[in-house]
Formats: sequence, C-alpha cells, structure tokens
Amino acid sequence: MRIAVASGKGGTGKTTVSVNLAFFNSVDLFDLDVEEPNDHIFIKGNKKENLVFRKVPEVNDCCNGCGVCRDVCQFSAIYVIDRAYPIPELCHSCGACSYLCPEKAIKEVDYQTGKVVTVEGDIKLTYGELTVGEASPVFLIKHVKQLMGKNAIIDSPPGTTCPMVESVIDSDYVILVAEPTPFSLHDLKIAVNVVSDLNLDFGVLINKYGLPFDGVEKYCKSEGIEIIGKIPFSAEIAKKYSKGKLIDDMRDFFIELYGILG
Repeated sequence: MRIAVASGKGGTGKTTVSVNLAFFNSVDLFDLDVEEPNDHIFIKGNKKENLVFRKVPEVNDCCNGCGVCRDVCQFSAIYVIDRAYPIPELCHSCGACSYLCPEKAIKEVDYQTGKVVTVEGDIKLTYGELTVGEASPVFLIKHVKQLMGKNAIIDSPPGTTCPMVESVIDSDYVILVAEPTPFSLHDLKIAVNVVSDLNLDFGVLINKYGLPFDGVEKYCKSEGIEIIGKIPFSAEIAKKYSKGKLIDDMRDFFIELYGILG
C-alpha cells in the first residue's frame, strides 16, 4: 500500500508522521519534497547518489532567428534576438522546439536537474535533491517515484500545487496532517478539495493536538471527514524532533495507525 502524507501548508508535521510511520512499520520511505528534503536527518545509513538529467535544447549556428521555437514554447524558456537562446532552468523538456525547428538548428542535450539519494539503514529511504535554480521539481519527483514499489510511505511537498499533486496522485491513501490553528484549517480545506478532485481516499491526522483551537475538528465533523489520529502538543516531542530523533514512546500509535490504513 502506498500511503502519502500531505498537508495544505508547511510545518504541520508531515515529516514527523512520515518518518515515524515508515520506521516503526519497516516500510520504505520516499521523501518527495525534493526542494528541501529532510527525512535523512532521522534515517541514517549508507548513502548512494545518482545524478538525474533531463533534455534541454542546444542551438547551433544553423539558427536564423525565425522565432518558431520561441512561439511554440509554453514556458518562455527560449528567446530570440539575432538567434535563439534557451533558458535551461525554465525548460520543461517537451522537445517541441527541436521537433518544429525548420532549420534543424536545435538538438536536445543532457542537463542535470538534480540527484537521487538512497539511504540503506534500519529502513530504506529514497529522496531527491533538486539542482539550485531549477524552476520545477516535478520532473525529479517523477524520476524518484520510478524507484517506488507497491509498499511505501511518501513524504509529500507542502502546499497544493503541482509537486504535491504529482506526489500523491497514484497513492492508495492520503494522510492530511493539520495543526489546530486557523491558518492550518484554511489550507486543509484546499488540500481536501485537491485530494477529493483526484478521487483519493484520505483522512485527517491532527498534530500538536491540545492547542486552544477546535476549528479543525469541527470542520472534519461537519464534512464527514475521518480523523484517523491525534499527536499531542508536547515539548518533549519537539525536543526529540529538533535533535533528529524518533518518537519512541508513540511506537504503538504508529503501528496501530498503519494497521488501520493497511
């Protein structure tokens, strides 16, 4: 079973849930927040890195500056003055410019978009690291997902944009992590709309439970959304997290949670 852990905003506790859920149930963990992966802080072991490349255009001297490539590009990744000049960081590697160039002046070459890191420890962790300056992480997220088996815990990027959608889209279940604050409730509603539109099964896990705000619970109850668990607001948990430690005293909670979902 592939379980994705997501949220409408950052800082709700996706990593806390993902890492502990994977570790205490001995399930492969995938950190798809490739712009800022941090699961490796908690999962130690032998690291192996592989560079990831995508295709971008390279223009040769046959270019006459006709502008066909510029006109066909949907991402403004190529501009024309006296000739065509690609902007690799903005390119989405669709190949249209090369395919449609009337002078055959454009060929596709490899461009490093990031790397994939695997950590072999008590469990296996796989994550991506996006090259600084890359405009979109989706290509690298797709590449990391190719290494995923049928059983996996997925730590998704925060928010509800394309990276989050790509991370959760083929999951069997999505855990939406929320904290009891008005800001989190606002973004939880957006996340619920996204996973509902994707026809994904989901439930809400409330982290930092005990803060003086009951809006998340009231919302879930009014919408018939299942609250699958609660993690208490605890200074001790925060201290362990800050030191890269797992929540050992909640081992049974995460084992039971995985058993319910699986």
